[in-house]
Amino acid sequence: MNNPILLIIFFFITTFISSCTTSRLEQQVNLPLNLNKGESIAVISNSYHSGNQTEYDFIQCVNKSLSKKQDYFNLIQTEYFQNMLYPWLEPRTAPQTPEDLPEFLSRDLVRGTLETHNVKYLINISGETKTNSSSGALSCAAGPGGGGCFGLAWWDDTSSYSASVWDIAQQSSVGSVSATVSGTSVIPALIIPIPIIARTKSSACDGLVKQLLNFLSTS
Repeated sequence: MNNPILLIIFFFITTFISSCTTSRLEQQVNLPLNLNKGESIAVISNSYHSGNQTEYDFIQCVNKSLSKKQDYFNLIQTEYFQNMLYPWLEPRTAPQTPEDLPEFLSRDLVRGTLETHNVKYLINISGETKTNSSSGALSCAAGPGGGGCFGLAWWDDTSSYSASVWDIAQQSSVGSVSATVSGTSVIPALIIPIPIIARTKSSACDGLVKQLLNFLSTS
C-alpha cells in the first residue's frame, strides 16, 4: 500500500470503525451455582427451533474458549455431546427451555449418559448475527491499461447471543449471561479495495465466554 491516498483512507476508516463498535454485557443470577471439581458442563444450542440457528462457528468459538480456561470443571464439547445423545439433541427432540428438561431426562440414554459423564449443568446458547443496514456501492473495471475498483460500501452488523445455565438436578435455570456487539464494516476502494471488517461475532463470543467464566467462578 504505497499510495499515500490509500494510506490516508485506511487510517481514517480504521479509526472510524474502532469508534463505531459498541458492546453490552449482561448477567442474571436466579439460583446459587454449585459446581464442584470433577463435575462436567456441556454446551448445547437449540435456537434453530425458532428458525434462527446459532452459527456453528460461534458455538465452536465458545467451546474452544471455555476449554482453554477450564480449571475446576470438565467441558464436554457440543458436537461430541450431540453424538453421544443422538437423536435426543436433534432439532425436533432437544429441550428448548428448562421446562422441557423433565421429558428430556426421562429417557434412559440421556439420563445414563449424563450420569456417566457427571454432567451437572447444560449451557444453552442462542442468538445470531444480523446485518441491519447497508449502503454505498463499489464498481470494478478492467481495460487495456489495467483495472481497478472505485467506491465505498458499508454495512452495520449486530451480534446478539445469550447463554442460559441449566441445572440438571433442579431442572431449572440458575442464571443467564448475554453479549450484544454492534459495529460497522467498510470497504473503501481507490483502485484497490480495502475491506475493514467489524468482527462483531468474535467480540460477542469473547464477551459471552468472559461472562460465563465469571458466572462459573462464583461456584
